[in-house]
Amino acid sequence: MQTLPSFDELKAMAENVPEELEALRISMSEEVITNASESMQPRLRAQMSHINQVIAKGKNPNHTNILLMAELQQQLKRFAQALNAPESLTEHCAEIKPFVQPISSKPMPSSNTDTTNS
Repeated sequence: MQTLPSFDELKAMAENVPEELEALRISMSEEVITNASESMQPRLRAQMSHINQVIAKGKNPNHTNILLMAELQQQLKRFAQALNAPESLTEHCAEIKPFVQPISSKPMPSSNTDTTNS
């Protein structure tokens, strides 16, 4: 398993060669996923894809960090909810309404009438 470089090395990479830092992030993430159990790998890949999408939305490094922090806070909130009130995760709050076609007072035009001039 790869070892994470020191903070100073990571900082230097971020400032000088950000593409190498990104490659390190991806390779280390991939290594963690491949070392996980077979049943967890799809979930971890989905999470990694979601993180990549959040990163792609960032306009600059500070914006990206703010987006990632917001995402982490949402995940922590959901984790706390799962621990404190697991039944609330399966409650449904949507109201299902039947589709009702409005009744028109005008008769619908027939589709087989000829509207062309002869």
